[in-house]
Amino acid sequence: MGSDNGNWCLIESDPGVFTELIQDMGVKDVQVEELYSLDLETLSAMEPVYGLIFLFKWQPGHNPSTKAPESSAESVYYAQQIIQNACATQAILSVLLNRQDIELGETLNNFRSFTIDLPSDMRGLALTNCDQIRDVHNSFVRPEAFLSDEKRPATEDDDVFHFISYVPVDGHLYELDGLRGSPVDHGKTSNWLQDVGTVIQKRMDEYSQSEIRFNLMAVIGDRRKILNKKIDSVDADISRLLQRLEALRLDDCAESREEATRVESQIGMLNSERAGLEQMVEMENDKFAKYKFDNVLRKHNFIPMVYGLLSGMAEKGTLESAMEQAKELAKKRPRQQNWQ
Repeated sequence: MGSDNGNWCLIESDPGVFTELIQDMGVKDVQVEELYSLDLETLSAMEPVYGLIFLFKWQPGHNPSTKAPESSAESVYYAQQIIQNACATQAILSVLLNRQDIELGETLNNFRSFTIDLPSDMRGLALTNCDQIRDVHNSFVRPEAFLSDEKRPATEDDDVFHFISYVPVDGHLYELDGLRGSPVDHGKTSNWLQDVGTVIQKRMDEYSQSEIRFNLMAVIGDRRKILNKKIDSVDADISRLLQRLEALRLDDCAESREEATRVESQIGMLNSERAGLEQMVEMENDKFAKYKFDNVLRKHNFIPMVYGLLSGMAEKGTLESAMEQAKELAKKRPRQQNWQ
């Protein structure tokens, strides 16, 4: 992987970070969801699914054993990865810039138009030097207590994680890995959500004996918008049935009364469905509010506050005793395995 960070900071792999990052770049009605299963039922429930992003520990010298041919299809937007820390954002862009059904916004539309005729290495270089995209990316970096100007390449002792994307283009399933020379064509697909599970599972099996740290995320349509469309459809059905019920009640005969009972039952089921959809919208709103709150905490610099607190305790002579108490409490806590 490239050793030059190009003034791109390392950001956290988190669906809340990626969702707000996409919004801040001007893209509309798109969110990122973490996946815990690759089965078709799970993926279909999230539709529209624009693409998948697979995170794994990069191992120097390891080449995936996939037999799928690399492709130079002009219809696929592919950019080589030039710098290391832009990996997450580049994987997201690999999905967004290959979808015609996403409203990209001014920033990404301009970037795509500017780079569409460039070779893949120049596209990667253009991304590296795109101030607008880089500024959005860097806005999610956590403040650090100690900053170093040292720039060194990753070594075998470092845990380096890599993102790759899977996206359907023109009826083919493509793997977009910025470290390869071109897209990988996994062949024609009539149902890419079914086929991509097999491809990713095979990739995971290659590492299963030496590595278990994987993460999979789906780039999907805004669930709130989709759910509200379903509510509108249910409301239209309820309105139609209410009109039918009114007409049946005016026609006071045994057959009409029986039909009215059935219509009332249908209206009741639709009202229950509507209530369930409204609850799901509320859950999505709560999730987005949590994303926003968590990202504010990520970006806020608490270091001056902590420094002031420690300085005040030192002046009062309580810092040393507090440190000893903290050490004793730390010894009593169960050990936790770190995951980077």
